Amino acid sequence: MEINININQIIDYYAQATVDFVDIFTNKMEPDRKDIGRTTAPGKCGLVFPLAGSASFSFNGTPYIMVPGMVVHAGPQMPIEIYTIGDKVWEYAVVHYHIPADEEAINPLATQHFLINTGENSKIINLVQQLIESYAMPGSMATFKSKSIFMNLVETILISAKMKVLDTANEMMEQVIQYIHEHYSKPLSVSKIAQEFGVERRRFAYLFEQHTGMNPSNYLTEYRMRRAKDLLRYCDSTVTEIAECVGYVDSFYFSRVFKKSTGMSPTAYRKIMIEEA
Repeated sequence: MEINININQIIDYYAQATVDFVDIFTNKMEPDRKDIGRTTAPGKCGLVFPLAGSASFSFNGTPYIMVPGMVVHAGPQMPIEIYTIGDKVWEYAVVHYHIPADEEAINPLATQHFLINTGENSKIINLVQQLIESYAMPGSMATFKSKSIFMNLVETILISAKMKVLDTANEMMEQVIQYIHEHYSKPLSVSKIAQEFGVERRRFAYLFEQHTGMNPSNYLTEYRMRRAKDLLRYCDSTVTEIAECVGYVDSFYFSRVFKKSTGMSPTAYRKIMIEEA
């Protein structure tokens, strides 16, 4: 089963663990091939980087459909199954690192498999290529350079994945705003909207405020009040009818909210707008 781990947990892991680069290798597989009956290296963690083509890459029986733009982490001694997909050569790189054995208990991600969705990022591929070249060179300076490139690679992966999450969240929040604009006249609540988009309520409220600068409850109220102002100014409907049009079944409550928002009652607002017309 694929383990659902968010990017903040992954960042915390790499921030806390004593991570040391070990080695890197690349491999290619022709279309319609499979590689089974092996395990990941003992005592090492691995990061798998798709470079070209596509494959189903399984760890402990959990398959990941791998294409460039993603990275998969694997723990030590996990059964592996690889099946190429499509008619292109499947090419990938594996970067091994390890953490001290006494840190595994406090850093359980080291022994787990999980996906890191980075999106396509040429800098990641460039760093992988630099690491391949540096690891192939002899001498202490090359060893030091490999360690430096590895840490830069991990940092770039984490930043790219974090940005990917933020981009996805921003896209969702734009959809939420459109949803509010289309459904403001119906009974809505923050919990109901969060449920509609499949996000836990507190997480939803946090993302919405990060995107708009307002909490979702205040945004919904403000949007309703703007629509109410338009109706009071341009149509002859009663306050009760306008309240219902903007999602309030209780016209007295609507009037209180409107006065709190504008400093005057709906009736007084309408009178001023008519006088100014």
